[in-house]
Amino acid sequence: MSNDFPPMIGKYKIQGIVAKGGMGVVYKAIHPSLKRYVVIKKMTAKGNQANAERFKKEAQILLDLQSPYIVHLFDYFTEGSFRYMVEELVDGLALDNLISKETVLPPQIAMLIMQDACYALKYAHSKDIIHRDIKPGNILISKRGEIKLADFGIASDAAEKAEGLTVSGIALGTPAYMPPEQFEDSSTVDTRADIYALGIMLYEMVTGTKPYPGTFCVETLKTIKKGRYIHPRRIDKNIPQEIQRLIHRMIRPKAKNRIQSIEGVLRAVKRYLKHYDTHELRVHLAKAVMTPKDYKFPKFLTKDKKIRRAFRISLIVLIVAALFGICWKGNVFHRYLLRSIYSPVKVEMELPKALSGDLDLPVRAFFFEDDNGDIPEVKNSRRTFALKGTTRFEDFFKFGFSTQEIRKNTKTKRYDIGDVFLKDGQYRVKVVAGPYVWWDTFTVDGKPVVINCDLLKNMKKNLNIQANIVDAYTGADLSNQADIKVLYNDKWVKLYNLRDGELKSGSVLKVRIECPGYETALYSLLIDWYQEDLYISSGLKPIGSEKRK
Repeated sequence: MSNDFPPMIGKYKIQGIVAKGGMGVVYKAIHPSLKRYVVIKKMTAKGNQANAERFKKEAQILLDLQSPYIVHLFDYFTEGSFRYMVEELVDGLALDNLISKETVLPPQIAMLIMQDACYALKYAHSKDIIHRDIKPGNILISKRGEIKLADFGIASDAAEKAEGLTVSGIALGTPAYMPPEQFEDSSTVDTRADIYALGIMLYEMVTGTKPYPGTFCVETLKTIKKGRYIHPRRIDKNIPQEIQRLIHRMIRPKAKNRIQSIEGVLRAVKRYLKHYDTHELRVHLAKAVMTPKDYKFPKFLTKDKKIRRAFRISLIVLIVAALFGICWKGNVFHRYLLRSIYSPVKVEMELPKALSGDLDLPVRAFFFEDDNGDIPEVKNSRRTFALKGTTRFEDFFKFGFSTQEIRKNTKTKRYDIGDVFLKDGQYRVKVVAGPYVWWDTFTVDGKPVVINCDLLKNMKKNLNIQANIVDAYTGADLSNQADIKVLYNDKWVKLYNLRDGELKSGSVLKVRIECPGYETALYSLLIDWYQEDLYISSGLKPIGSEKRK
């Protein structure tokens, strides 16, 4: 191709030659006011008025077609004896070049191209315009993944017959993409011819070959009229059934048996594409256009598969996070993986057994770093004591379970805490049991540490008793008249005869209240070891009060 080109054509500054053929030349130029690249088609063939009129007709058709899916026409003019069209520059590849580079396109990409081609034809058909030359070479794809229909050189519109540009009995178009009726008479074809050609193009995109030979001869026409071709799935079984069915419905030899409108094709295409992310498809199409060599398309997942995959990933992450949390809470990492750094520390203590089985005093342990200064508390080290042998959460991750300690006929219970894992160093522990606080200092040096805290083992408290005695019916105060007796050493002893400290907590206390003229009240009271003040409110009934009723 010669690189000689004029510096200017009309008002357009020429940048170079894009293509050159027997009918004309295509230049790349700059639009003077829009400051953007355009292409200028120059018709060079002379002496053929029909071709000149068709060139002009194409410009008129394009001027009426304002669609984002159709190449835009900016200008049409003559200069000297030549005619020119100024069109939008689609910076990318024609579909035939893309197929040549990739051999076959993924079904999803092919259907995306089909979708935009259908939009273009839907708009053109709404204007009574039939393209008549749908083929990959006339589908342009930009580097942004935009898809546009081009070359309306042999298109027809409502005024075609009146102008007589297409003579009856003449075949126009590209043989490999033409339906039987277009071979016989291109002037009589309707929108179904474009549907047929679009079906052939879809076949080529997904298989890499055409269903029929591309020669313009009687044998080719006979083959096309029979409608016999190798089905796409025989070439590639991975081609979806719905695409094979769509192709079959689009390229039937008889026009009346095909899909009758481009809207029907578009519905089928959109029904297929609704399961995919079209933005993702367009991004990969753009990458394929920009890649000089063949582009490795990814495996496209349907939206529901993406959701399921995202759900599975989320579930796996959740399970891993839960397992991590469980292992962390169960001290698995510290006990097994970080054992060389951390050592287990346990505190055990013996407490008097509570007389009320479910009213044991709550006891907690707190650990601090012994830095001889602020003594900061060790994070996440607080523990609550439980009966020794009680199965804790972390015990499920030990090799073997501890069994609950059974101590019959004892007045005490043994408690311990779950292991606290500490690094080597000096520490302090604080044990809080109700109003009692105990501190101890200990050292961690790589070995398990067990701290015994038995200061409350035999703890009993002096018991103080206060009573409020009244008439059960009148509420009259009887405290000065009544005697309060306690069973002490198997004898009933008046309360005021007992010295301070003789009554202790941690026992069953029997109390009898007597008052002249009133029935005697008897109480058996459980006093736990940590309880020291007993308040008794007693309402005495007068003797014979039941009979008087």
